[in-house]
Amino acid sequence: MKKLIDTILSGKRKRFLRSRPIYQTSARVSEMDLLMIARKMECKLPLGLSKWLLAAGYGDIENSLSFRKDWFCLIGHGPLNGNLAFAQDELSNIYAYDPKDGVIYFISSDNRSYARMTDDFCSFLQELVQRDYNLAAWRDSLALQHYDTIDEQHPQEAA
Repeated sequence: MKKLIDTILSGKRKRFLRSRPIYQTSARVSEMDLLMIARKMECKLPLGLSKWLLAAGYGDIENSLSFRKDWFCLIGHGPLNGNLAFAQDELSNIYAYDPKDGVIYFISSDNRSYARMTDDFCSFLQELVQRDYNLAAWRDSLALQHYDTIDEQHPQEAA
């Protein structure tokens, strides 16, 4: 995991006259920050995600994938009920993990669908690096499933 983190944090993208870092940190993250998130969400953070945040801090990968304290929230409905959101992309799509097994999911913000992405956070970062940080192409290649909510399953309860 350390080598993977170092690859991302040392990566640069060449621009017109200069280069820019792949990852831009906006705030540092401490062990206490992670403990407070875990306590608030009432679940343990995956080891890979914790290592990533401690090393990289909050910030953005290629201005497309954003890690912020504010993005952490428990999903309270539908097939991913109990999963924890940990990141958002430039289209406000959500990236979440299942605290039971660490599986990473993509949740679309506009068409109420979701897809399994990888088995764990380390695999998620590895795949992102392999795809040259092209999150949009990866997202577009996913086989999406409809995200049913309680309101759709029981419309009379929503009234």
